Amino acid sequence: MIRRGAETGSGFQEAINRTNLAYERAGRACISRKAIPGKFLLDRGGARSGLAIQSITASSTMSSKELVQLIADEGGAANGARSWRSNHRFVPESKAEPDYGGTLAPDGRAIFYDAKSTRRDLLDFDNLHDHQVAFLERMARVGAIAGFLVEFSRHSEVYFLPIQVLARWRTESRRKSVPRSFFSGHLIAAREGKGLLIFDYLSAIAEQEQRYGTSFDNLPSSL
Repeated sequence: MIRRGAETGSGFQEAINRTNLAYERAGRACISRKAIPGKFLLDRGGARSGLAIQSITASSTMSSKELVQLIADEGGAANGARSWRSNHRFVPESKAEPDYGGTLAPDGRAIFYDAKSTRRDLLDFDNLHDHQVAFLERMARVGAIAGFLVEFSRHSEVYFLPIQVLARWRTESRRKSVPRSFFSGHLIAAREGKGLLIFDYLSAIAEQEQRYGTSFDNLPSSL
């Protein structure tokens, strides 16, 4: 599967955003990226610019230029925003929820996932936040699709790792990571799409659930 766009990080997220837009236009799903609530703090020793913003909601993928524009849009003068940029920093208040969440058509089933891109041939547990894992496990218990959308950028491959599979791996295996060989041997790689649909991960999810069941009890026990 060949993905168009940047290779890692925000490039992967942009590909997801475009794919989700294609899903919504086709009536297949409505999935959006979560905004991150937080505050801008004045760095110690920095000169005050007279611009006071108590709190603001920003995307974790925003560039500094976009943040400055957001500040201006919230009521700061353009010249104040420029001087403000150099001595303030954005501090997220919470990121308990994963990157993406939404609803699938036609039954209205919920979906939640965090996006991970790696150049290594494994998904390291150190890159998975405990509070997000706990949130995804809660959602899966009440019937939502929940997990991690993982890109192996060196191989141009995208897989959906269900949270139930991750939980079993962490319980049954001594490894502190999930190797790419497990993804390619047991899970379904998202196929390349057309137009805005960069990769069809929803079809891969459906195929995985058809093969293993929604609880993934049919997944081979040997990890």
